[in-house]
Amino acid sequence: MSENHLNVQRNLWENPWGYVESFFIGFGLIVTGFFLEVFVTTSNTFTLSYPYNVVFLAGYVSILFVLYKWFSTTQLIRWLTKVPASISSISLVTMMVMIMGIIPQVTSQNNIINNLGLNHITSNWAFLLIIFQFLTCLGLISIKRILQFKWSNFGFILNHTGLFLALIAGILGTGDLQRLSINVYEGKPSWIATDANRNEVELPFAFFLKDFLIDEYNPKLALVDNNTGSISHNNGKNLYLVEKGETYYFNNFEVKIEDFLPNAIRFGMRYEVVNEIGSPPAAKISVKNIETDTIQTGWISSGSFRYPYESFKISEDYSVVMTIPEVKKFSSDIDILTKDGERISAILEVNKPFSYKGWKIYQLSYDDKMGKWSNLSVLELVKDPWLPLIYIGIFMMIAGAFYMFWMGNKTTKNQLK
Repeated sequence: MSENHLNVQRNLWENPWGYVESFFIGFGLIVTGFFLEVFVTTSNTFTLSYPYNVVFLAGYVSILFVLYKWFSTTQLIRWLTKVPASISSISLVTMMVMIMGIIPQVTSQNNIINNLGLNHITSNWAFLLIIFQFLTCLGLISIKRILQFKWSNFGFILNHTGLFLALIAGILGTGDLQRLSINVYEGKPSWIATDANRNEVELPFAFFLKDFLIDEYNPKLALVDNNTGSISHNNGKNLYLVEKGETYYFNNFEVKIEDFLPNAIRFGMRYEVVNEIGSPPAAKISVKNIETDTIQTGWISSGSFRYPYESFKISEDYSVVMTIPEVKKFSSDIDILTKDGERISAILEVNKPFSYKGWKIYQLSYDDKMGKWSNLSVLELVKDPWLPLIYIGIFMMIAGAFYMFWMGNKTTKNQLK
């Protein structure tokens, strides 16, 4: 009995390799990757750009095909097409992704994190090696099912091939991804952008900013402690929207907004509406002391880059102030000028990009010191030529899931007949 039991015991590294060997190999790849990070990696991130990434993809798929077609009986290739290799590699990829979510992907003050490259997981050698193993498993399994094609496996093929395309396109496309920013001033064409390293990049087209527009909320009213300079809390609420005719209560004070001017400057004892650069909002308020029944009137203003703010002192302890208006939305009315003389008009808003010849053009920022009078608009340009291949992979996975769901329902109905 004991001898038979010993005979069925499988030794480590005995054919076929199981989960223990698979995780051992996976951890070995990760340790090797960290070793490369510490002793080999330079300050430059390893990436492939066109045409080398295309050549690599074509060569990689060809090698996978050759390996399965003519070497599928070898121990290594058989292992790569089995479940333990896939499960171990996806588990370790997930572990690396979790590390990326826990550790901020920026330069750290911790030398261990910096040396092991845990602050740039997506370009970390450990991550690249384990994702390479996972992709190899995916590729070989997909080729296996394609060469042994059956309609019952069609959903499986779509799922695995789609995942393979999406992952490898995301990795290889990093070298071709361009993310630029450009400063565009009103009335001036701009075609020189800058990348993340502040290198200048000449664009094949130019931007002409016709108008930069900002919509603002009304400013807010606040009661400030004269001794500390901090905003006084008023039963949990300390800011009130400035609107003509509104009345608010602060402690023992009743504050009524008599008038509100969105753009005004002071003339003597009052503010008047003007339409010029830097004219801030202003409001005339009346403040009644509920205890003494006395009333004061005065003007307050949030100020701007051109004019100072103005508060209204209502007692020795408190003053009423107006906050700087918050931005509701901002947009750029631009023309895209091509070398062929074409002029394409577009309105750019935050989170509403405009697409042009493979570029996604985003409204990024503006001169916040100038506020709504800014004549500068900062645009972001993103070009990712591998994105369509990623989308194709995702749609293949969705189609595969629907196909398997449909086939499963069909099989169930047939069994119930």
